[in-house]
Amino acid sequence: MLKYVQHWLKQSTAKTDFNSLLSQQTIRLYQLAYAWTHQPSLSEDLVQETLLKAIEHKDQLKELDQLLPWLCKILHNLYIDKLRYQQQWQSVTEEAIDFHYHHPSSEDEYLADEAIDSLEQAMIKLTASQRQIITLIDLQELSYQQTAEILDIPMGTVMSRLSRARKELERQLMTNKPANKDNVIAMRKPS
Repeated sequence: MLKYVQHWLKQSTAKTDFNSLLSQQTIRLYQLAYAWTHQPSLSEDLVQETLLKAIEHKDQLKELDQLLPWLCKILHNLYIDKLRYQQQWQSVTEEAIDFHYHHPSSEDEYLADEAIDSLEQAMIKLTASQRQIITLIDLQELSYQQTAEILDIPMGTVMSRLSRARKELERQLMTNKPANKDNVIAMRKPS
C-alpha cells in the first residue's frame, strides 16, 4: 500500500510542490518509523498513514520549508496512537515501551545461547595456549602488555599467538556451522 501512495504522489494529475516534496520525504519517514518500531510492516503502515494524513490536511501546513518537522509530528502522533490502541500499551509509561523494544525476545535469547554453545565447543578444540591468549585478551579485555606479563612472554609473541588463535577459532566455528554463525562471530571484540 505504501508503494501505491508513493505512485499516486508521483502520478497525480495535480502535481504540486507539496506532492513532490512529500514524495521526497518517504524514505526519511520510513527510516524514522523503523528506528522507532524495528518492524518493517508497522513502519510501512505508519509512513502510509502519515502521507495520507498529510495529503488530507495539507492546508494546515503554513510553510513548505517546515514540511519535514510537520510530517515527523504526524508520524509521532500516529506512532503513539498505535501504541495506545494496542491493549498491552494502555496506560504504560515510556520506560515500559522502551524496555519492550530493547529487551531481547526468547528467540534472541535462544540464538545467543546457541552462539555461546558453539563458541564454547570451538574453544574446547583450541590448544591450551590459544585458549589462554583469547580468554585474556578477548574475554577479560586485558592489554597485550598485561597479557605478556601474565604469560611471561614477549609482546610480539602475544600478538602472533593471538592472530593464530583467532584464525583457528574462526576455522572451528566455520567447521561447526552454527545455525546463526554471524552472532558468534559478532561476539568477538576487536582488540
